Amino acid sequence: MDLEIKTIREITKEPAIVHCSSIVQTKAGDLWCVWYECPYETSMDTIIKISRKGQNDADWGPDETLFDFHGMGLGNPVIWTMDGKEIHIVFSALLEESWVKGQIFYSSTTDHGKTWTPPTLFVHQIGFMAKTRPVINRNNQILFPLYHEGEICPYVLVYDDWKSPLAGKLIAETMARTKAIQPTLLHLEQSTYLMLSRTNQGCIYKSLSYNNGLSWSICTPTKLPNPNSALDLVRLLSGEVLLVYNPSPINRNHLTVALSKDNTQSWFARRDIVHGDGEYSYPSAIIDDKGRIHVSYTENRYIIKHAVFAKEWVLEKTLSEPIPTE
Repeated sequence: MDLEIKTIREITKEPAIVHCSSIVQTKAGDLWCVWYECPYETSMDTIIKISRKGQNDADWGPDETLFDFHGMGLGNPVIWTMDGKEIHIVFSALLEESWVKGQIFYSSTTDHGKTWTPPTLFVHQIGFMAKTRPVINRNNQILFPLYHEGEICPYVLVYDDWKSPLAGKLIAETMARTKAIQPTLLHLEQSTYLMLSRTNQGCIYKSLSYNNGLSWSICTPTKLPNPNSALDLVRLLSGEVLLVYNPSPINRNHLTVALSKDNTQSWFARRDIVHGDGEYSYPSAIIDDKGRIHVSYTENRYIIKHAVFAKEWVLEKTLSEPIPTE
């Protein structure tokens, strides 16, 4: 299929911003997208909103308020599922008007969003935030990518039970303090896992774990540019890895997907989802049950958009020479 882009939420006529979307597919085949909405970033009036799109719906449904702490600002929702039935979400709640003063909360639903569990604390420490979904390692442990807004450093929370994140351990001494945030994780092979992170260094940083995510190598620069903006990784049903990122060291005016067939050593096809004079950022990527690729993203802080396409659409821009990661 060709690229199709739909608007999920637009607030051009309202004094507000929308940002940091996250997308998931349910067991019923529906798509859900969440984001935060507020007068300004870190406002204590920030809420978490949700929109849904049924399998047979042409457009996204009306936005609804999912969480409102009434005077405590919220942010960075991440929504995901492992079985399609239970949908999980984490988000930040701010004690003051600063991301450094936020704590992560967790909730879930098993009745298709009719009810959600009361939000509970996800990690004890203040200043941690989420951006991308977790993965399950070969020991059936949960590896949740996090970062500390004050330290500017990636972490991984390792825990055994969805209901008991406070019993987990925060790890990942990647020597990336003051440089890297918003890690995204991918299983490469056997006990090896990859972490790619947004940085303020003009490029994506890379770290590896060879023991199922229980420890990580020192973060090193890649040749993939990054303008201090979020990225996401996902593996296709056919085995290739897809990276969604802004391919510039300074600008967010291109949002691009790239494909790798050698487990992220290089990228053999690359194509823009969108490019122009605006800012297109904070992608969230999933693969649906039919193998199609879905990416939600922010446009200019006042629109949340949804792009859907097939692998073949990206392959139309196969490169003559693959782009090396390092």
